[in-house]
Amino acid sequence: MSQAAVQKGSSLTLVLMVASAAFGGTLQYGYNLAIMNSPTVFIQTFVNKTFLERWDIQLEDYQVTLVWTIIVAIFSLGGFAGALIAGPMTIRFGRKKCLLLNNIFLLTGALFAVTSRAAKSFEMIIISRILVGINAGISMNVQPMYFGESAPKHLRGAISLSSAVFTAFGVVLGQVVGLREILGSEPYWEYLLASNAIPGIVQLMTLPWFPESPRYLLIDRGDKEACIDALRRLRGCEVQSGELEEILQEQAETRGMRPCRPWELFTDRSVRWQLISVMIISSAMQLCGNDSIYFYASYVFKEAGISADKIQYITIGTGTCEFTACIMCNLLIERKGRRFMLMGGFILMTVWAVVFTIALSFEHYISWMPYLSMGCIFTYILSFGMGPAGVTGVLPTEIFNQAARPAAYMIAGSMMWLNLFIIGMIFPFLVSELSEYCFVPFGAVCLLSALYVGLFLPETKGKSLSAITSEFHKLNFKGLDKKCASQTEAQYQLGELQYWRLYLLALVLGIGGSFQYGIQVSVIASPAVHVRSFVNDTWLSRYGVPIEESTNQLIWSFIVAVLSLGAWAGAVHSGSLPVTYGRKKALLFNNVVAIIAALLMLFSRMAGSFEMILLGRFLFGYNVGLGLSVHLMYIGESSPKKFRGFLTLTCSIFIGFGKIMGQIIAIKEMMGTEDMWPYLLAISGVPAVLQFVTLLFFPEAPRHLYIDKGDTEGAKKALEWLWQDTNLKQELEDMKKERDSTQGEKKKTVKDVLTSRCVRWQLLTLVIPCAGVQFCGINALYFYAFDIFRESGVPANQMHYLAIGIGATELITVTLCSFLIDRAGRKKLMGYGYLLMGVTMTVLTVMLSIKHLNPWIPYVNIALIFCVICVYGLGPSGVSMALPADLFLQAWRPSAYVISGTINWLGMFLVGMSFGFIVDGLGQFCFLIFVVYSVLSAAFLLFFVPETKGKTMVEIMEDFNKLNYKNRTADVEKTDINLSTKM
Repeated sequence: MSQAAVQKGSSLTLVLMVASAAFGGTLQYGYNLAIMNSPTVFIQTFVNKTFLERWDIQLEDYQVTLVWTIIVAIFSLGGFAGALIAGPMTIRFGRKKCLLLNNIFLLTGALFAVTSRAAKSFEMIIISRILVGINAGISMNVQPMYFGESAPKHLRGAISLSSAVFTAFGVVLGQVVGLREILGSEPYWEYLLASNAIPGIVQLMTLPWFPESPRYLLIDRGDKEACIDALRRLRGCEVQSGELEEILQEQAETRGMRPCRPWELFTDRSVRWQLISVMIISSAMQLCGNDSIYFYASYVFKEAGISADKIQYITIGTGTCEFTACIMCNLLIERKGRRFMLMGGFILMTVWAVVFTIALSFEHYISWMPYLSMGCIFTYILSFGMGPAGVTGVLPTEIFNQAARPAAYMIAGSMMWLNLFIIGMIFPFLVSELSEYCFVPFGAVCLLSALYVGLFLPETKGKSLSAITSEFHKLNFKGLDKKCASQTEAQYQLGELQYWRLYLLALVLGIGGSFQYGIQVSVIASPAVHVRSFVNDTWLSRYGVPIEESTNQLIWSFIVAVLSLGAWAGAVHSGSLPVTYGRKKALLFNNVVAIIAALLMLFSRMAGSFEMILLGRFLFGYNVGLGLSVHLMYIGESSPKKFRGFLTLTCSIFIGFGKIMGQIIAIKEMMGTEDMWPYLLAISGVPAVLQFVTLLFFPEAPRHLYIDKGDTEGAKKALEWLWQDTNLKQELEDMKKERDSTQGEKKKTVKDVLTSRCVRWQLLTLVIPCAGVQFCGINALYFYAFDIFRESGVPANQMHYLAIGIGATELITVTLCSFLIDRAGRKKLMGYGYLLMGVTMTVLTVMLSIKHLNPWIPYVNIALIFCVICVYGLGPSGVSMALPADLFLQAWRPSAYVISGTINWLGMFLVGMSFGFIVDGLGQFCFLIFVVYSVLSAAFLLFFVPETKGKTMVEIMEDFNKLNYKNRTADVEKTDINLSTKM
């Protein structure tokens, strides 16, 4: 076989695996984000009608808004729950099975959604959203892990970034399906909510054909043959000795260690900055306000001055922008690196947030200002897709070893989903209180995140885990002088098809993984009115009096925000389930949760219970929280070092894809109608079913098999199958080094991660730029996209399509980030992304303050928002998912992901709950909060975090040990590099 043929087979197998995993993984996240936008009015009407029929109570507007907010935000809680269980699931079942099991949550949630109106129960919508959130939470963790562990080093960033690409694609797809011409009409809104089951079914049908993560097979299972087989299958040729040696090295470094518990990562200094980076970036992913556009697109576009009849079409534009940005990020990430994309994305988001604020401030004085505001939203989403959306998911895979990766994804997922829940709950109140200054906090988050990335996050592009860890050790162990292991820089070539099975695995992981996150974030915005109406009707039928507006607003806010709580729960379990049952089985279980959530959503209206919507949203959040963590672990542990960033970023791609899908199906022409809102909320059950069916055909993550399970042959077979390469010596040696370095040690707990000096800078890297990405303000754009465009003068009937454009923007930028992450490196992408986001949101704040001076300022604000999204997609979005995978070794990884997921989802919850009040109190200056976070994150990444691109887990650990033991002696450094807890 010629080298060209081998390269072709390699890329094809890997691409197909990425597509299979991401289509049912991170795509669900973006899809579920987007589809909630279109049926907002229909679900609110359904809620009000349900209350009226039950208790003869006419809900007040604020009460309906509250129920709608709960329905939207509970997706984050479900994602948080999914992030918590993603770690244990990936450890127990492996990355592949975890994604397949994750579809159970999705399909169940879709079933609840599709039957909710027939049951006259908006509670079923909430349950559906919870289940879909769980599915997204799991996939958002497992898919990047799966990608990062299955991709070659030179493609690691691009493949990992595909998670963000599929997330953005999910946003676009959700926005398109949510059009009134498709499922966004009143009779079909419940089908819109349940349409997320389709990607899950696709994943269930395709992912089982791909191998498990090679690193999971070798490091966790100890199955060298399975690892080699997985590598061979993914590479399409004999396994390269260097790649196998890298996995063997990681296996050796973590040998004898049990998978880390999330709390152990907080006590382990060796992963401290990795954990901090994951937590910060993951939190900034949501706190930047990007996903808020998909949750509350109508509110955002309305605030921007967009007319009601144009909102749904503009919403599609948002998803398209994210999708485009994700694709651009995918193309750039291997050239520019993770750090550059993240920092640049956050900086641009900061700038556009400021411009958007200025545009909103002058929209009543200048006629074309609403269009500028709309443009700011698109540019904000583009910036998000070019940075944070794609890169964030790559980080845990690249900066954590096999043992700590599940916990790290659990932490990152928890942070992301909780922050998303917060954004979902508070953003309507922020918009009403802060008005044109609502994006000031998001700009501050982006600015702080950009600063952290620029100051602290090292570049991980093309680096082995050993090299990345070595750079983080410079932060974790300051003063420690140890020569870093030599790094093998591998150039990612898009034409290589050897890893098509790995790509297909990424697709399957994304369908039921991070795709669920994207779809849950975006889908909740459309049925807001219907759900609030359903809550009002339910209240009225139960108590005989209409619900008060404040109560309805509170219930809606909780529906929106409870997704983050569920995602937090999922993120917490992502540190134990993937460890105990493996990544694959954890995802399979996660899909069951999503299916249950979908069923709750479907039957919520039929049962006349908005509590079912809350429960469904919580379960969807659990699904998303667990799925995100396990998704990232799965793909990260199945990806070659050179592809780790790229494959892990597919998680962000699927998030963007899920957002677009959610926005599309949530339009009035599809499922965004009063009749279809239960089906719309249950749509995530479809990707869960798809992933459940397809993931069965894929092997467990090779690193989980090798390091955690001691299955050398199983890991080798998984690598050979995924990589289609029999020359796995380097990969197996890398796993062996990681396993040997931790041999004799128990798996680290969350307490170990938080208190251990040897992971201190890894923990910081995990927490600040990655897990804390929710605080960058990007999700606020998706939560309330309709209000922003409406403020800009966009007609109401066009806002849905503009929101889809936002989702597409993020998807495209995240996709581009996946191509850049292994070229530019993690550090630059995320660091400069955060910095640009902070600057853009600062400009947006100023423009919002003067929007009334000129009618064209609102249009500038829209452009700024799109710029922020672009920066976010090119930098923080993707790198925040890809980078955490690099920070921790196998024993630390599960607990690290628990910490990351906890911070991420709690941050999402906090942002979702409080952003509305922040907007009410700060006006356009609310973006300053996110500006601060973006700047701080950029500073941390650029000045402190070492680059992880192209490095093995052990090399990354050694880099971090230079930080962890900066003032220590060489002997102590050597001990700590070997992850010994005894100095």
